[in-house]
Amino acid sequence: MNASTQGKIEEKKGSTIADTVLGFVILGLLAAGGMGLMKASGMSSGLDVLLCLMGSVAAFTCIYYILFGKE
Repeated sequence: MNASTQGKIEEKKGSTIADTVLGFVILGLLAAGGMGLMKASGMSSGLDVLLCLMGSVAAFTCIYYILFGKE
C-alpha cells in the first residue's frame, strides 16, 4: 500500500459525515421543491404561482448542482 492509496483511504473515512449532511440537504431541498409545486397548484394569482415555481426550480437546480456539478 503506497502513500497515495493510504491517503485516499483516510479521505474516505473523513467524508462520511459530509456525505450524511449532504444527504439531509438534498432531502430538504426535495421537500422544499415538492412543497412549492403543491402550493403553486392551489394559488389563484399568477404572480404567486410564478414565484412558487421559481423557488421550486431553484431548489431542484441546487440538487442538480450538488449531485452533478462538483465533478
